[in-house]
Amino acid sequence: MIDTIAAFDGRLAKIEGAARSGKTQALVARCAKLIENGEAPESILVAVTNAFAAQAFRKRLRRALPANKAAAAEAVRICCALDAAVEVLDTPAAREATGREPRILSEAEYNFFLEDLKTTGEQPRKLRSMLSFLERKMANYESREEWGAGTAAGNLHAFATRVLKLRGAMLPVEAPMLAADFLKSDAGEAARGRFSHVLCDDFQNFSHSEQTCLCLLADKQIMVAGNPNQMMSKRGNHPYVEGFLKFDAVRRDVEVFHLEGAFGNPQVIALADALGSQDGMDGAYVAGTAADIERDPAAAALPVGVQSIKWNTPEDELNGLTKYLRHLLSSQEDVREAHTCIVVANRRWAVMVERLLRRRGFNVSAAGAAGTLAGDPRDSSRSRALVAYTKLNLLANPRDMVAWRSWCGFDNALTNSDAWMGLQDFAEAENITLYQALEQVGNAGFGAKEPFLRARTLAEKWRAGQEFITKNSTRRGFGLMKAIGAEGISEFEAVAADMMGDETAARLFEMERAVIMDPAWIDDPHVLHVSTLQNLCGTEYDNIFVVGCIDGFFPIRNAFEVISTDGERNRVMDAERRDFMSGVAKAKHLLVLSHFSKSELELAERTKMQVVRVKSENGKRMAIVRPSAFLSEAGDAAPTTIGGQALLSEYGLN
Repeated sequence: MIDTIAAFDGRLAKIEGAARSGKTQALVARCAKLIENGEAPESILVAVTNAFAAQAFRKRLRRALPANKAAAAEAVRICCALDAAVEVLDTPAAREATGREPRILSEAEYNFFLEDLKTTGEQPRKLRSMLSFLERKMANYESREEWGAGTAAGNLHAFATRVLKLRGAMLPVEAPMLAADFLKSDAGEAARGRFSHVLCDDFQNFSHSEQTCLCLLADKQIMVAGNPNQMMSKRGNHPYVEGFLKFDAVRRDVEVFHLEGAFGNPQVIALADALGSQDGMDGAYVAGTAADIERDPAAAALPVGVQSIKWNTPEDELNGLTKYLRHLLSSQEDVREAHTCIVVANRRWAVMVERLLRRRGFNVSAAGAAGTLAGDPRDSSRSRALVAYTKLNLLANPRDMVAWRSWCGFDNALTNSDAWMGLQDFAEAENITLYQALEQVGNAGFGAKEPFLRARTLAEKWRAGQEFITKNSTRRGFGLMKAIGAEGISEFEAVAADMMGDETAARLFEMERAVIMDPAWIDDPHVLHVSTLQNLCGTEYDNIFVVGCIDGFFPIRNAFEVISTDGERNRVMDAERRDFMSGVAKAKHLLVLSHFSKSELELAERTKMQVVRVKSENGKRMAIVRPSAFLSEAGDAAPTTIGGQALLSEYGLN
């Protein structure tokens, strides 16, 4: 059927099937067929969930094309839906029509925006609730009339829009909505149908606004692939699964391709099917049968199937599992570490796993479990990464008001939100830009009377920022990294590893922003990957090792929270099961589910393990934990558990 899909020339197509049924490969085949038939690669848009999926799709496309066409794979636009929307908005016509700048706020920058909204006087809890309400409306592409004009939420939206426009910024959830509006308008007529063919993988992961925008970008054909059981539950992405399920019901002449069975190890597929058959999942999307994939002869020494390994403590697990992994991969004739992924539940576990893997001699990338720019901006000594990022931003673009907002908020209990709101009022009263207002205040020699409350604070910040820019504007490469204080900071390690040494501030900022906003793997077959489940979307691996496969991690503790309602617990459990099922199904050959039985209570509480009971052991309070509920849900498809020490003994490793 994949060949049939590749040759399909109709206007509308929907591809559905179980995990590992070949949905992505069908899109790859269609893309390759278009290029072979003479379609300009620049006229093809492939929309995926994230940068990891984009990398994986491009690699598959290179392999699918004949040697004389392989270079065309680089010209195909492969990106997430948000990036496609930003490209629509980043044109003179769209800027004029929307009155907005598509400069997307990062999570750390969003926190400053949130602090500024608190100046409206709303209670923080109510403020967050109203913001969530507004973001859902935007993501669901609901008409403005349904946003509650004149209500507290409507007033907040007006205030937030004013703040963002003055700052030259945009929320991630806004861009697809605004892009869809623009494409539907007379002003956006020239941009409609920008791509001859639009191919969408994991369509169920996109918001309604994103789905609408992608459909409007298609001229000759739009082809969507998906599976509701694989809907990703990442916070804030607002997936519109109905957009996939009803794709053929709300449109005419849609060709539906249902892929039967799955490609991969039968034991892995059976486990995924067992989870996909649970309440809260759609039983129509189970594989039923599996066609095993031929392994690379170099990996013939590796075991296949599903293994469940039990250890005593987290320390035992991490030490033993990394030793086991080192042995397995060392047995390969031509090892490709990038074909193996270590799945972790959180950033803390990622750091511990990465550290031990490096001690075992592995080159490791934990981009798939990277955190945001952490820290408290109210104390710059506790937010070194954010300060370094902001300094780099100022050097790269000295007129970026998002960067100046961050710069002016450091080391203040309220991030100087009141002063910044005064600056906005001053700019509007003087009919000047926010940058001009800050420049005027910073260069003013006003006496006792300030143009607005606490203007002196912003003036001091402005002068300090300008002094920094003047002093370091010509620095490049490693000297630049030192100047911004990024040396030795984990959030900048990926950029430092990829540097040539002569990068400008603009280039370094572009690199670091990609790490923060759209992390991707280092293009090296000998680098082992560490990732969360959500970032496996659109990828595949020969081997997947799930570390810390216990309740509280997989699924998260909220699935068991006694103070919440049954409905809320079920919602969390269903979302976690979808992530787990979809993630473990990415293992083509070997899936290892590793867990431990107890942990020191302090660590268990800090990392939100689900504690069954507490006991005293050698003067320490130990939390007793249990294997992931998903193992018991799998029933007969779950593997027999082997003790970690017995496993190591079997391989002569203890």
